[in-house]
Amino acid sequence: MRRTFYASTFALLLAALGSAAASAQAPAAASLPLPASDALLTLDVRTLFAEVIPRALASDAARLAQLNADVAEFKARTGIDARDFDTLAVGARIVALPSGAVKFDRVTAVARGRFKAEALVAAARAAAKGGLAEQAYGGKTVYVAAVNDQLKLFGLARMRVKDLAFAVLDQNTLALGEPEDVRAAIDAQAGRGRADLSPLNFPKDPGTFLAFAGNVPAGALAGVETGLSPNVDRAIQSVRGFYGTAGSTAAGAQLMTTLRAGTAADAKQLYDVVGALRQVAPGFISLAGPKWGFAGPMVSNMKVTTKGNEVQLRLDVPQADIVTVLKAL
Repeated sequence: MRRTFYASTFALLLAALGSAAASAQAPAAASLPLPASDALLTLDVRTLFAEVIPRALASDAARLAQLNADVAEFKARTGIDARDFDTLAVGARIVALPSGAVKFDRVTAVARGRFKAEALVAAARAAAKGGLAEQAYGGKTVYVAAVNDQLKLFGLARMRVKDLAFAVLDQNTLALGEPEDVRAAIDAQAGRGRADLSPLNFPKDPGTFLAFAGNVPAGALAGVETGLSPNVDRAIQSVRGFYGTAGSTAAGAQLMTTLRAGTAADAKQLYDVVGALRQVAPGFISLAGPKWGFAGPMVSNMKVTTKGNEVQLRLDVPQADIVTVLKAL
C-alpha cells in the first residue's frame, strides 16, 4: 500500500490531540506483531473515535459528518469497522525513488480490539460481493479483495490500494495491508522478521495517544533537492532517524519530533537550518492570505534545541488555534 497523509488528516489529529481527555491512555502496542519496518507509528483508536473526535468537532457538524462518512465507506468497502478496535500500529519501509523523492511503501497495519472474527469475515465477503479470495499461509487465512482505488485506512489516512488483504491473527488482532505485507505480519507473529517497537518508547504520559519512530535507510535522502539552498539539502540528507509524540496539554496540544543526524556536526547544521527556516516562515505564510495568519506565530514560537547528534522540535498549539486550523482547511 502506498500511503499519503493529507493536511485535513493532520488537522483532524491536531484537533483531537488538543481536546483529548486527561484519561486518554498512551498507545499500548509494544506486543503487536508488525514486520520489520523503517518507520513505525501507533495510535489509540478507541479514544480517538469515542471521546476525542466528537469533542474536537462538536462545533463543526459538517466535518464530523464527513469523518463518519469516511469510516462508514471503509466499512462498506472492506467489511471492517474501525470503531471495533482499540489500538492501531502501522509499519512501513522508506524507499528512495529515482527522482530523488522518498515514499512510504510496504505499509502494514496491525489493529487490536474487540471484534468477532466470523462476523468480520462475513461482512468482508458481503462487501466484496463475491470477490473475496482466500489464501492459506502460516496456519492462517489471508483474505484478499481487489480494490484498485484510493481508500482511507480506517477512515483516516488516504492511500492507493491495489489488493487489500487482511488476516485474523487471533481473537483480538487483525493484520491489514497488501497480501505480501499481511503474510509478513503472520511471520512476525510467529517470531520471524518482527519489527522492534522498543524505539517508540511508548510514553506513559496520559495525554499522549500517538507515537512514532523510524530509521532512515542509508542513501534514502541522498537525492533530496529542495531548491532552497545546498545547506538545506545537506541538512535534510544528514537525517538518519526520527522519533516523536503528540499529546494533549492543559492549554491545547504539544507535538514533539526529534531528528537524529549522523554526527554532532551534522546536527548543528540541521539545527541552524531549521532555525533559519523558522525565522523566514512567517513571511511566506503571510503570502498565503489572512486565514493562515495563525500559523506565523505558531512557527515562530516553535522551540528548537540540539544535543549531541539530535535536534528536537517542539510545537505548542493553543486550543483556540486548533479550531482555527480546522476552519482554514
